[in-house]
Amino acid sequence: MPKGLMRVARLHGIRDLQVEQIPIPEPAPGQLLVKLEACGVCATDSRKYEIGVNDGEYPFNPGHEWVGRVADVGAGVDGWKVGDRLYGDVYGGYAEYATIPVQPIPWSRGPLRMPEGLALERAILVEPLADCLHAVHDQAKIGPGDRLVVIAAGAMGLKIIVEAARIGAKVLVVEPLAQRRALAVEFGAEIAIDAPDWRAQVKEWSKGEGVHGVILTIGNPDLVNDCIAACRPGGRVVLFAGFGNRPQAMINLNDIHYREIAVVGSEWIGTPPNQVRKRYDLALELLVDPKYPFQKLVTGTCGFDDVESALVRRQSFEGLKIMFVPRPGL
Repeated sequence: MPKGLMRVARLHGIRDLQVEQIPIPEPAPGQLLVKLEACGVCATDSRKYEIGVNDGEYPFNPGHEWVGRVADVGAGVDGWKVGDRLYGDVYGGYAEYATIPVQPIPWSRGPLRMPEGLALERAILVEPLADCLHAVHDQAKIGPGDRLVVIAAGAMGLKIIVEAARIGAKVLVVEPLAQRRALAVEFGAEIAIDAPDWRAQVKEWSKGEGVHGVILTIGNPDLVNDCIAACRPGGRVVLFAGFGNRPQAMINLNDIHYREIAVVGSEWIGTPPNQVRKRYDLALELLVDPKYPFQKLVTGTCGFDDVESALVRRQSFEGLKIMFVPRPGL
């Protein structure tokens, strides 16, 4: 059992992140103590930094995409030993150690065994990729030959593109940044276009029929009506991103009613109790396959000294995915 203090980066309020030293936790019965290797910095973390925490109490550690090795095993735990490598999806990832229950809880799949050789740049993507698989399969219900529009080719949008293309869908991406448009095509999009007049281009691409689905990966409520209008009758609009402090939109209800458009959310792998936990297994299967260029999503690293600036940069479209590494000097 590791003893002593560990470093941790915790929110104490809006835009108030503090790096502290606290005692290394002991695993409770049914838990594992994990020494962390890395944690992804995601939009949810940045949103909590910018507008506050609504699903926990301060001080709060928002990191929830982490990889590490078992450092201690709590009472009553079978099948795990010190040194085992795993993926964790509970909060606490901006630290040197974290605990995770071995049994699933409403907002956690529980620990997932990780291959020894899987690079950190790919390993940290298990949970966010599982979320994208849920959006494509369970919420958009996209299949082979369907036409899908993905709004924005950030780190999540690119993962959505990979999966939709992998199953045989035709994907058009709307993205104002040229570098991200190029990546969208590399990740499997048939075409990537700039944002101005995108609806007219989608109409032409779909031969005037509209598309089977639109996945909105940015929290801009002004785009929802356009997403609805871009769909063919019976199409589906998936609101994949959270809308933060802009949660309201004016939408055309007649457009939804008369053309039978479904507007659905997509949160994690399903809001409890409607989780689709098998999406984690498929995510790991794809991440170990070298033909998908997932490592290109990680465009920078940070440590305790600059994790706060990483949360700020996440909002400014600088790079794609930042990886937190809790090692000395970072």
